[in-house]
Amino acid sequence: TVETMVSLMIRPLVQPEVPGFHPEKRLEVRFFVPGGCVANIDFVESIFGNAGDPHLPENDAALDTEHWTGTTGCVILAPHLLTLRKKDLGLPHVSEATEDQKATGMCWSNEYELYNSGKPFKITCRDERGIMVTLLADNYFGYCKKETKTQIGLSANIFGLAEEEHAGGAIAYKAYNLGQHFYPESRIVSDNHRFAEAIKVLGDTVDVHPEGYATDKNYPTIHILPEDMQIDLSKQRATWHHGGGEKSIRILPGHVYVHPSGYKVHLQKHPKAPTYRLIGVGAEGTYCHKPCTVSGGGKSEISKSLNDAVIYGPIYIGDFEKDMNHVEEIINHDYSDCFKPEHAKNQVRSPGRPILGGDRSLGSVIKLLTPNEEQYTEDHNKFVSAIPNHIRAIVFVLKRFYRSEWGEEWRKHFSVDIVNGADGHELKVDGRALVGSYLRVGLFKESGHWRTYKLRQDFCSADKVQMEDDITASVVVPREQVSGLPPGEYDRHPCLKLSQNCEWRLFQRPDDAIHPGYDKQTEWDMSCDGLLSVNFKPIEKEEMEDIVERIDLF
Repeated sequence: TVETMVSLMIRPLVQPEVPGFHPEKRLEVRFFVPGGCVANIDFVESIFGNAGDPHLPENDAALDTEHWTGTTGCVILAPHLLTLRKKDLGLPHVSEATEDQKATGMCWSNEYELYNSGKPFKITCRDERGIMVTLLADNYFGYCKKETKTQIGLSANIFGLAEEEHAGGAIAYKAYNLGQHFYPESRIVSDNHRFAEAIKVLGDTVDVHPEGYATDKNYPTIHILPEDMQIDLSKQRATWHHGGGEKSIRILPGHVYVHPSGYKVHLQKHPKAPTYRLIGVGAEGTYCHKPCTVSGGGKSEISKSLNDAVIYGPIYIGDFEKDMNHVEEIINHDYSDCFKPEHAKNQVRSPGRPILGGDRSLGSVIKLLTPNEEQYTEDHNKFVSAIPNHIRAIVFVLKRFYRSEWGEEWRKHFSVDIVNGADGHELKVDGRALVGSYLRVGLFKESGHWRTYKLRQDFCSADKVQMEDDITASVVVPREQVSGLPPGEYDRHPCLKLSQNCEWRLFQRPDDAIHPGYDKQTEWDMSCDGLLSVNFKPIEKEEMEDIVERIDLF
């Protein structure tokens, strides 16, 4: 017997606001659950909020015509209905049933037969006015969320213009491995920003130091430096000019050093090598939106860090002397005529500049040694196409670790161990084994082995901020109705789609956590205190003891 029912009113988003064009639109949904299932609506409230007491005028959607879609939903949670018999629900005996009733199981031959064989079920009633009533005979948290999603979709379809998308998305900020040095070059950071302007915008949220830099009051590990800031990792110093002289501070792990343009630089220890590197992160991100995605389509993966998919291992070389000779040939090759004439005239810097020169970046070397039929000559494309992949990788490693003081004597800094009287195959620089990064992309079904691909030596995964997962409301509007767009950037698009996440909290199923070490965030979350873990298969004591004692997992 149900003695107490608990209700919750929510107002989920159906259509995002377009400032100056139309306001946001929401439907109303009311949940009714037995007192024993109050945790279910607590879960719903944590995602969609609480619209207050539905009996108060200020919470009446019908009085808020500007923001109401005109559709109303109701969800009733009734897991106790699983005990009802078909006979009690008025279903006919099999002798009196129609062929359709027999085919769908809507009849009984034994008077004790349970409706739907005692398994969870859902019954829904919807009409063209947008009235939706759903009965859920289950206490699974996810069904309450999914039913809300369904009702948002129906409301969007009836209201028009809007769409509920099974989408995922994140803002991705490009990150760069800067190596040992950071210089505020215009190709990296904008030169239109000044320290004084940044301090004016930040106001009293920062403390300005006499040396000419500022520190955030709430986050003391964040420092804003002048526009001429430079960072030298070998000296562990950030320097700039102030008051007619050079000023500096020591750079520390865990601290972030921000250029007035918003470009951020921080120290990062290599995951598998005893070295640090400077990481630069762009000020402006890219909103990556994956719309209308089927289940398993990757809407959650778009917002996950790539770092857990990266593994590390040694960099191997075949015949050391032979391979290093090949590398030297590539380094000394003349690249001055690599571009086709129509592209050569557009080059700001000489294409023949040395591969190991300070004015050529690793990215430039990678482009130079990658075939490009549109820009490069036929002879150059043939030359780079003939370079074996493992030789090309060694060239990139050399460029990554090269120091100007090495001059032309760079070969003596590379070596391999002597194993059983013969040259080994693990490449080292100055006696330290080099570590390469490899990306895991799925498993081979037959063998169960990972498919791995070598990443470039300066690879650095983007910083991401998850923006949506599962339920997104969107609307398409004429471009001219959207204000604040960058001049000329969207001129070729007559219409634009605006999307907005409908959820206050985002939930992801950690599918990849079945592979130990692949989803470190989940492993950390599930090992912390205060964990609420639901909808997991129960593990008996003996099975848990066996898992804990397995040395191959821990």
